[in-house]
Amino acid sequence: MTRSPTKMAEQERAAFRAVELARHPGRPRTLQVIAGCFSDWTELHGDRLFGDDLAVVGGPAFLESPGGERRQVMVIGQEKGRDAESRALRNFGMPHPEGYRKAQRLMRQAAKFGIPLICLVDTPAAHAGIGAEERGQAWAIAETLITLLELRVPVVSVVLSEGGSGGALALAVADRVLGLEQAIYTVAPPETCAAILYRDAGQRARAALALRPGVATACEIGLVDELIPEPQPGAHVHPEMVIAALRGSLLRRLDELCAIPIEELLAARRRRYRHAGG
Repeated sequence: MTRSPTKMAEQERAAFRAVELARHPGRPRTLQVIAGCFSDWTELHGDRLFGDDLAVVGGPAFLESPGGERRQVMVIGQEKGRDAESRALRNFGMPHPEGYRKAQRLMRQAAKFGIPLICLVDTPAAHAGIGAEERGQAWAIAETLITLLELRVPVVSVVLSEGGSGGALALAVADRVLGLEQAIYTVAPPETCAAILYRDAGQRARAALALRPGVATACEIGLVDELIPEPQPGAHVHPEMVIAALRGSLLRRLDELCAIPIEELLAARRRRYRHAGG
């Protein structure tokens, strides 16, 4: 049974409205989540090879339970910025190779000191400029994926707003993946998908419908384990409430993962991604 053009157009507009909602500037950003969920965060800089990419932030912190117990963690996230100046400074959350190499450095530090890793995903995609390609963007992302698959500590990732392409996946290979309810998680941003498939970025709503961008879709196929509820119409209305709910989920998931022997955890992590989407 074919759908009428009018019905298709309505569905396409609805799909792209979900994308626009996930991109709302008032949604919780990585630095806001770090401030709300963690204490004593110390930001670490640089990849020790090229420079410091401000689209990726990270460092050790403490996650405190309501009972006062403090668990040390390593937090790494992609930061989009909030206003025109900070967005330009953070490259709209699109990391360069040095951002992913900084993330790898901090991941290895987490493993060295035996502390769990928490990744906060919020990017439309990795930066695709000439300089990034010259400095090995694809290689940097691939090395980050391998690092996460082999990392000998529990890993929890959270899709905050927008998780696009390999740029997001590089911080989302984890033992447990959480997603804010109105976030999106796609193989590519709708504009990029439209440009590739239809040779017209203006077909972004059509591409959004085909991508089924809502994080609930990723949950259905096993790439996301838990949806963090948001107030209507979205997290931008009460970001503090959403951050509090996320903090509770992180505590619960870390308690669960830290009780599993590391060899079992690694084996389960590999199985998870071998069978992803199957």
